[in-house]
Amino acid sequence: MPHTFRQRALRAILLGLPGILLLPFVLRLPPDVPPAMVMLNPLLILGVAALVGAFAAPRLGVKSALLCGTPLRLRVLPYYAVLGLASGLSVAVLDHATAPLWAPTGAAAIRETRDAADLAIGLLYGGLTEEVIFRWGLVSILALGLARLMSSGNAMIAAMILVALAFALSHLPAVLLEFGIATPALVARTLILNLLLGLIYGTALLRNGLETAIIAHMGTHLGFAFSVL
Repeated sequence: MPHTFRQRALRAILLGLPGILLLPFVLRLPPDVPPAMVMLNPLLILGVAALVGAFAAPRLGVKSALLCGTPLRLRVLPYYAVLGLASGLSVAVLDHATAPLWAPTGAAAIRETRDAADLAIGLLYGGLTEEVIFRWGLVSILALGLARLMSSGNAMIAAMILVALAFALSHLPAVLLEFGIATPALVARTLILNLLLGLIYGTALLRNGLETAIIAHMGTHLGFAFSVL
């Protein structure tokens, strides 16, 4: 049974909330920063994304069993889990192999920095919160606007590509905090790898719905974790 606007918005917020609640426990915060402060901006962004997605997604036929009540093809979930896992492993290996080209002095590649906190934030904030923000909210509302200029199918594809680029750009502040520097090579590495991953998650959304994008994203971070072994 299709869900109402209020149900879609509330479920989207609840779906993305675990990643935000995790932030104070996994981020290294200065002593004078209250834990609530680190959650405020992501919570506001999540709320806006949940609302705009609840408005736009049904108008474009975006599928989600959890948020829209559309049927979920369970048999495709293992495929996207494996795809995400393989993508994470491949990105980690490529990142390590090309480190001499992009890594500033003393910087570590993905496979050299993974720990339990990274995995937790990747699964919950990356897999849940970011997918609600980027794929549910941003792709849907952007595609709805683009549908005024082109067919809805082409609008979804264009929005998916543009949001994959926005997803890649959103990782630059974290890179600057981690490395303390943003060289052209480091920026290019961050944008290219995250753009490729964003395209995978966006394609999953278009073909089989939000749940498959979530599974693929979570699988990627499991791939990062396994690359350490």
